[in-house]
Amino acid sequence: MPETNYEESELLIMLSEDSQYAFQLVFHRYKDHLYKVAMLFVKNPALAEEIVQDTFMKVWLHRKTLPRVRSLESWLYVVAKHLILNNNRRLAREWKSKHGYLRQVATVENTTDHKIETSQYKTLVESALSQLSTQQRAVYHLIKDEHLSYEETGHRLHISPLTVKTHMSRALTAIKYCLKQHGIIISLLIVQIILKSLYSWS
Repeated sequence: MPETNYEESELLIMLSEDSQYAFQLVFHRYKDHLYKVAMLFVKNPALAEEIVQDTFMKVWLHRKTLPRVRSLESWLYVVAKHLILNNNRRLAREWKSKHGYLRQVATVENTTDHKIETSQYKTLVESALSQLSTQQRAVYHLIKDEHLSYEETGHRLHISPLTVKTHMSRALTAIKYCLKQHGIIISLLIVQIILKSLYSWS
């Protein structure tokens, strides 16, 4: 997507009005730099992409208040930094758990991201995935649970990255439909689909 002459303040106002176009412009303006910052700390392309995605999910979550932000770039870096720290803490917990230092799962933090992952949400997601093909379920779990990239997932399943993208899109669409049927707001899932379609790291 070519760069436009929109001022940051204009984009933030458009975002606050639920403009997906403004969201895409902001994504393309900052994604590469955020990815480089994430790579400096996590040293893993798939994790770095996930951090960038989660950062922009926060953008969408907080879009109504963003016009009050003085510098979006600084705001994005603060969000990314917290996500990186959380990721490092998670990896440390997993490492300790694997080596027998933890006897029970750490209490889940009371954050917005974890709130939407309730038992009901997970049950509905699994219900939606159960209706998909075996290949589509495999793609979803490799990307979401094992944090593999499209390329790595394709290599694991012996299919092209484009086919992986198609399977992932269908899985997310199925989940979206299932959540809609149960009256759950799924704007975050829509943004996730947008983010997946926007990725072009090469």
